[in-house]
Amino acid sequence: MITRRKQNYQEYETAVSPVVGVMLMLVVTIIIAAVVSGFAGGLFGAGSNQKTPALAMDVKIQNSTDGGLSFSANVLSISEPVSTSKLKISTSWVKNATVYGGAETTSKVPYGFGPGVTGDVSLTKPYNQNQWFGNYSLMQGTGMLAEPGDISSILGSKYANLKPGDTVNVRVFYIPTGKAVFQKDVIITGV
Repeated sequence: MITRRKQNYQEYETAVSPVVGVMLMLVVTIIIAAVVSGFAGGLFGAGSNQKTPALAMDVKIQNSTDGGLSFSANVLSISEPVSTSKLKISTSWVKNATVYGGAETTSKVPYGFGPGVTGDVSLTKPYNQNQWFGNYSLMQGTGMLAEPGDISSILGSKYANLKPGDTVNVRVFYIPTGKAVFQKDVIITGV
């Protein structure tokens, strides 16, 4: 005859079985990883739905015989009109193995001319407020100018070190996305 021993089992009341608990932890971990990955990849958050415009310009920096530098840029093409209040111009150059950071322009200079500038346009100083950088839009045919008295706003305080033949890196950034929409190495020419 086979005898069975009675064992005293304690009853545990659990709200969720261990398998279901592990599955819930895995699901929560996967959701958190997806959200973190979305933010890191730019899927969510500021600027994620902003398109960065495409810009092509002809940029010139000239050194006159009296040592004054001038900056001019003409918009050759742009994917859509962009207000200069959403742009930043940045310059830098290397001279005698030293990297110089120019200025980062977001207001007043360079002055605008042509399409994209509304209202009265002055061809000489003083320029009208609607011609200040930040108050006009870039579109095909828009011209920009910084004359010798205003060039430090574009090239920074060490601009006097620049001579014909030196190269200045000019970049234009679209502020909403932080991406460069234009970059070119410009060789300074003599007038």
